[in-house]
Amino acid sequence: MSKTFALSAALLAASCVSQAKYDEAIETAQMYQRAAHDNAEYIAQLESQLDNMDSMEMPDVGTIDASYTEDIDARLENLRSMLQGIGHDVNEVTLFEVEGGYGYSMASSVVFDSGSAALKPRGLELIQGMASEISSQPFVRVWIRGHTDSDRVSKASTLQKFPHGNIELSGDRALEVAMALRDAGLPEDKLAIAGLGASQPIASNDTTDGKAQNRRVEIFVIDQETGQ
Repeated sequence: MSKTFALSAALLAASCVSQAKYDEAIETAQMYQRAAHDNAEYIAQLESQLDNMDSMEMPDVGTIDASYTEDIDARLENLRSMLQGIGHDVNEVTLFEVEGGYGYSMASSVVFDSGSAALKPRGLELIQGMASEISSQPFVRVWIRGHTDSDRVSKASTLQKFPHGNIELSGDRALEVAMALRDAGLPEDKLAIAGLGASQPIASNDTTDGKAQNRRVEIFVIDQETGQ
């Protein structure tokens, strides 16, 4: 009796194992079927979206921005003429778009002698021309920001004038440009200045050319509210 019972128990256990594996296989197959179905639906959605995009008429970006582009081009051409009139290389000053307005970037060598915050006569003439251009259109604020390269102020005569180094030098240069803009007719309460020293390089300070690019004064003309 005990042998028969043992054999029956063994057969039952084997049957249970086989049934469990069978159920597991069925469940796995159903899972893959559901996944395949979901993937097919997703692919169909993507194909539908692609078809819709192909049938859409895309706006003519060139037409939308044409007037603004023409305005920037006109300002740039005016700047080129201004620079040529006072004998400066047009590559030393650039005009660019910023959020809510536009900006000028001038190489410091155009406006100042090395280690100085006194405006050169030609630099002053250039800034006066910019003031005339800026005031010809409504604007909210004008930011003037001075920048230097990473070389520390070490020359004794320069260090005597700017004991706080590049931050002070860049700030004084921004102030001089701002006062020239004011004297040329821009409202003082719309002018703001910042001396940033070497904190915002636009090129590597490891090369002579890169340092020259980093020594600059930027004038940002905000002509519409940005919400900031």
